[in-house]
Amino acid sequence: MGYFLLAIFIGLLELLLIFRTRSMFSRPPFLTIGTMAILLTLLFIHMINCNAPLILRYYVITIFTVDSVLLVILLCYLLYVYYFLRHAKIQESDYLLVLGTNTFTKRVSPVLQDRLDMTIAAYHRLGDYPMIIVSGGRNFRPPLIEDNLMKDYLVEHGIPTSKILLENRSTNTIQKLEYSSILLKEDWNGENVPRVTIITSEFHIPRTMRYLKNLGILVSYLPARTMPVFKWPAMFREFTVIVWYYRYTIMSLMFIILVLFLSVLE
Repeated sequence: MGYFLLAIFIGLLELLLIFRTRSMFSRPPFLTIGTMAILLTLLFIHMINCNAPLILRYYVITIFTVDSVLLVILLCYLLYVYYFLRHAKIQESDYLLVLGTNTFTKRVSPVLQDRLDMTIAAYHRLGDYPMIIVSGGRNFRPPLIEDNLMKDYLVEHGIPTSKILLENRSTNTIQKLEYSSILLKEDWNGENVPRVTIITSEFHIPRTMRYLKNLGILVSYLPARTMPVFKWPAMFREFTVIVWYYRYTIMSLMFIILVLFLSVLE
């Protein structure tokens, strides 16, 4: 009877993680990570108990496998983000490419403002030399176009209009990168390959790097620090996108681990 009560408790914890993870990410994700760690500990204790019914052990092993893989991915993502923050530095560049983000009003959002402020700081640190590409097309509301909002903000803060290039056809991150690369090639007149620094939020860099790898573009990155109230929910969204992007690899990995556990059980 005790085995089944523990299994029910584990199932309730699992449901909590599934339905409340997003709300728990409205603050630092330590609550989510701690809950997963407790759940995995209970699962492991339950899993190594040879006296539990076989079907119950199958159930526990499956949950343990799925949660373990997701927790490792989450921790790797968090470490990756903090690695870029720790090693962030402004490098010599011919172009600063600042990526837009969803805007629902006629004012620059706090997340976008952080990116633009970092762009302004980098521009002045580099002797007012680089061209700035602001990338962002139409938003969910047709009257709002990200690149115009971004350009106006930069001009208001002392950036000459002649130093700003507009990319306004994109609707998502990969399109921002693709269309910006086309705009860059059309503008560049130098003999060597232009030096490009991409400026975006720290939570957005891992996914941006993956897209650029597919496009075959080599650049440097400059993360913009985001206010915590906006950063944690955004990190959860980015984590789910990464899981979805690698879903087939992750499912294959889970299947292999599950088969190994079950083979030991047999």
